[in-house]
Amino acid sequence: MSILWSSPDLLPKKLLFVDGITRSGKSMVSPVISSFKKSYAFQHQAILDNLMPLVRKNAINISAAKSLITLYFNQNIYNLNISRQINLRPKDNSSLLNDKDYKLFKKNLKKKEGDYVIKEIKTKNYLPIYISHDLLGMINHFDKFKFPYQIIYTYRHPIDNIFSLIKRYEKVKANNKLKYNYNNPRIYGMMIKKNNILLPYYTAGKEKYFLSLNHAEKFVFYYLDSLKNSISSYKRFNKKRKILFLRYDDFASDTNRQIKRISNFLNLKASNYTQKSLRLNKLPRKIDLKYREGKRKILQKMLRKEIYDEVIKLSQKYENISLF
Repeated sequence: MSILWSSPDLLPKKLLFVDGITRSGKSMVSPVISSFKKSYAFQHQAILDNLMPLVRKNAINISAAKSLITLYFNQNIYNLNISRQINLRPKDNSSLLNDKDYKLFKKNLKKKEGDYVIKEIKTKNYLPIYISHDLLGMINHFDKFKFPYQIIYTYRHPIDNIFSLIKRYEKVKANNKLKYNYNNPRIYGMMIKKNNILLPYYTAGKEKYFLSLNHAEKFVFYYLDSLKNSISSYKRFNKKRKILFLRYDDFASDTNRQIKRISNFLNLKASNYTQKSLRLNKLPRKIDLKYREGKRKILQKMLRKEIYDEVIKLSQKYENISLF
């Protein structure tokens, strides 16, 4: 028997996803957008990142996936408005201690819950902001949910992005030194099992090749897979006005101009807190091209020629603003 899964929704007029490859600049951009008027503090999420690969592979039907995601949005937006499950870790990028509405979140700790909160949420109609990973690569599947959404896709110079991936995650690996294994509970990505080894979902069908790669090349495998999927999906997507592309270098070095682009795209205005948000996130900042060249030389030694050549080809497209 076919079941049409569903749920009520508390969705506002639109949702914003700050999307991109891991380490592409989402955490640089998101706090600034959260400083805009009529916006919520940005939130990390894992449910969408992990459900979309299942939808793409027909491992879950559209109605069930949409219902689960809607339930998550309902709970998250409701909890934000009564300061439940909020992040107050001082050094976290997403800490509400650094948000423009921190005093309100603090006040709402004593707020009673109830249906009146739902009325308040619908009346003020703030913009929820969620960080997502690799959503653009599955955008034609996501669009079937018919959510009211916009996407800001951040992308970074391939050399910088790959180097940052390796530097950030090289210690996040399983204790088993004999063979590669994704068996680490701190990794929140969807996995598959092949020959009793846990592997990232995006290696399906290419497991043997993936396992033949060295440590650095495995990160490049993810980077190339995600970027290629994003490029091809965007080309096929017929609602391109829903997506705004932000180059990392542009936002970092010409921040105010990019803020105007974002403001026009979202139809939201910067607040008095926006300038403070820029200072907290050390923006604008200079792009060190000499340091990038040093990273390129290091990667050249770490990667086999055909992989390195592909990275360089994409780097040239990034520099010529012709990736998308």
